[in-house]
Amino acid sequence: MEKLAERDEEEKTLAQVYGECSLGGRRIVAIEGALASGKTALLASFARDAADAGATVLEASASSFERYQPLGIIDQLLRGCRLFSPGADLEVRALWESAGGEGAHSEISPSILGVLQGAFQYLTDSPQLVMCIDDAHFMDVESLQYLLALMRRMGTAPISIVFTYCPDMGRDSVQRLLQAEILRMPNCTQLDLEPLSETGVATVLEDYFPLETAGRIAADCRLLSGGRPLLVHALAEDYTGRLAESAAQRPVAGPAFGRAVLSCLYRADPVVLQIARAMATLGELRSAAVVARLCGMDPESVARIAASPGVGGLLEHDLLGQPSVREAVLGSMPQNERQDMRSQAARLLHHKGAPALVTAEHLMRIGEPVSWARQVLCEAADQALAGGDPEAAVGYLERAHRECAEGRERIDIAARLTEVMWRYDPAAVKSHLPELVAAAEQGGLSVRQSLHLVRCLLWNGQVEQATRVVTRLGDDPHVPDGEEAVPYAGQLRLWLPLTYPGLVSAPATEDVAAQDADPSASGHRAAAALGAVLRGADGTEAVPAAELVLREALAGAASPASSLASLMVLIYSDHLDKASVWCDALLASMGETYGLVWNAMFTAARAEIHYRLGDLANAKRQAQAALALMPHESWGTAVVVPLSILVLTATAMGDPGEAETYLDIPVPRAAFGTLGGVVYLDARGRLHLARGRHDAALQDFLAAGHLMKIWEMDCPSAVSWRAHAARAYFHKGLSAPAGELLTEQMSLLPAGHLRTRGLTYRALAATLRPDERPPVLLKAANLLDRCGDSLNLAYTLADLGHAYELLGDSVQARRHAHQARTLAGRCAAALPPQPSSAAANEGAGPEPLGESGQPAGRLSSAEWRVAELAARGSTNEQIARKLFITVSTVEQHLTRAYRKLGIRRRTQLPSAYPNSSHDHRRPRAAR
Repeated sequence: MEKLAERDEEEKTLAQVYGECSLGGRRIVAIEGALASGKTALLASFARDAADAGATVLEASASSFERYQPLGIIDQLLRGCRLFSPGADLEVRALWESAGGEGAHSEISPSILGVLQGAFQYLTDSPQLVMCIDDAHFMDVESLQYLLALMRRMGTAPISIVFTYCPDMGRDSVQRLLQAEILRMPNCTQLDLEPLSETGVATVLEDYFPLETAGRIAADCRLLSGGRPLLVHALAEDYTGRLAESAAQRPVAGPAFGRAVLSCLYRADPVVLQIARAMATLGELRSAAVVARLCGMDPESVARIAASPGVGGLLEHDLLGQPSVREAVLGSMPQNERQDMRSQAARLLHHKGAPALVTAEHLMRIGEPVSWARQVLCEAADQALAGGDPEAAVGYLERAHRECAEGRERIDIAARLTEVMWRYDPAAVKSHLPELVAAAEQGGLSVRQSLHLVRCLLWNGQVEQATRVVTRLGDDPHVPDGEEAVPYAGQLRLWLPLTYPGLVSAPATEDVAAQDADPSASGHRAAAALGAVLRGADGTEAVPAAELVLREALAGAASPASSLASLMVLIYSDHLDKASVWCDALLASMGETYGLVWNAMFTAARAEIHYRLGDLANAKRQAQAALALMPHESWGTAVVVPLSILVLTATAMGDPGEAETYLDIPVPRAAFGTLGGVVYLDARGRLHLARGRHDAALQDFLAAGHLMKIWEMDCPSAVSWRAHAARAYFHKGLSAPAGELLTEQMSLLPAGHLRTRGLTYRALAATLRPDERPPVLLKAANLLDRCGDSLNLAYTLADLGHAYELLGDSVQARRHAHQARTLAGRCAAALPPQPSSAAANEGAGPEPLGESGQPAGRLSSAEWRVAELAARGSTNEQIARKLFITVSTVEQHLTRAYRKLGIRRRTQLPSAYPNSSHDHRRPRAAR
């Protein structure tokens, strides 16, 4: 016989029965077991061995679909067998036809019994006749009655009947006959198949895997399969497909497992499959009472069938709840039936007060509208968010939105939907924004909803629509002024000038400490602290206030926007060591709580901290990680934040070509209405400077400065545009305007901003004579060393070495140059080339017309820039675009410049402005 796992005793018994029967007499073997217990495999193995031994083997398999077909099993046993004469064959065929026409026989017919006896008597002329009947609990009653009668009349003919059956399954009349007649016969042997042990499971797995693998996964397979051989084989098939991924993975119930369970259910009573489908539809909440209602049965019957020995636990949650099994069971239903059952399940669960998440699962899979669905779906969305499943929450809200007609409820759901969407995919909210903008213009949004709408619009660059919403909110006399409206109105007033200063003017300076009593203290403290720093405060109050907000954030009491603003306070106050610690703590604590957007923004902030500390490799890695968290279109106007860091790091690492590739990534025009846009202009200008495009660099630096001035956020530690513009002027040989800018920057620096002060001293040194530079550069190096900026310290030491070289002090020159190269290597930076000796020795450089004693010297910085561009041939519109000012402002600057220069028209500018006449080409256009 074929080797079966842990079936040695059963196989030995079958062999013994076969041997006894061959000596004369009749034997019956009843193999009892639950579904999938291996009965069919054992029966098939015995049938093959009996045939190999020379026996005549007749086989039949009963089915629930043929259980009412009279003599159906006997028909299967005899079909295809050659009987003792052609007439006998015809007589048996006629018997089937008469049985099918007359229906069930309540009594044994002598004529039919005689025909069958003759047929079977003829077949016993072989050494032995073996009849194998699988799933005998589904036999038709007539076949069972006649087989019993035949066994009594066949005398000592060598006949064996071996059948399998499941207890408590099939027709009651058949089960009664099996239990009362056959199993009580003296020549009947009963075999009860038990589930496989862990050792038996390992034996099955050894046919698929090496011994080590089979032993390692046997326990898990035993737990999943319940020791059912059929399911163990299915698990082995599923695991074979997973071995290519990783041999260390644990076995899981895959598609083969699902199909195996479904095949078992098909072989059970139809009511078992019906219950299984109801349970699979209901999912987690599947009590006997709910399942019974869905199946149209009573709970007692459902409980009895589920606990039946024949079913063998196939309806238990641990098995039927496996995703692959549930998918297979639901997939076996026609689509219309599946839809109907889900619809019934949704209504039933709602009526029973099931959790919203459970009911919503069914609502999402039915197409018909349901009047009460919106409330359930919205509640389920909140629960999904709390459980960390934003994708499901968005799905529930989208379905709820579709369920709504026009009205307040639809608007509220759309607002909630965009709020959730924005945290994970800001680009996806665009389709809902027109509806919300229309509602806002009609006064249909609350202050809180309007605040979020403005954020979404600005993030996606829709400045005009955001302006309309803000204006409407400010002018609407019907805006509620209750307790809830106050903090949101305050947020709008505080945050808009900071996040999008191009939209509204900056608010008056507020006392940072005075915000503690406000109901939304964290948000107000963070906004006030950041506003104070951007307007030039020294950070004495702002830094402690920011750290308080960050402590609250770690405790879950501050919003991510407040946390990020507080982090920027530390960065812009040059407290980079504190910023590093806080940023790492926030990234570690937030996980997926706040969504992809905030995770990406904090990652970008970490990249900026790394850059300011001179850690270029980590700055680049973090900036790339931030950019990769979301598609570029989802970054919206904020895409300039990580791009700026990438441009700066690539430039500093000596790879301007790579930096140019980041500039090729499209940037929304609206981004230049944000502080991030100013940082981007500064980064692009520094790349131009590294490329030797000094005019283009100067254009970007001055444009950045102009924006910061009109926004009243001219904070040198946020963007040191003056220091960089001064360097561009110096490369053009214009030391006077460079010195003016640096002097102005130094006057704007509050106490304690060590890094920015060090950068300013380094830039200032370039405008001095060689003998004046070392003390200033040493002061810059000391400040940069104290704040931890290794990159700019390396640049400063390189400048110091060059200054000593010009002074003829080769020892000091080599020492500082070596220090600079070592430090630059640690930063992964490339030291910029030093200016030529001639240019460096000139110190102040060629003095442009416009210095003391010349008419142009009376021009302001803004008038000087406008006049210079006009002298080069730029139109007023082109000047306005380049300097990010209006055409009217250009005209005003030119009018004042004409008056101060003593000229009347534009064509006289080149002669009155000779420094611009040497090059009448237009500057390189902004990317």
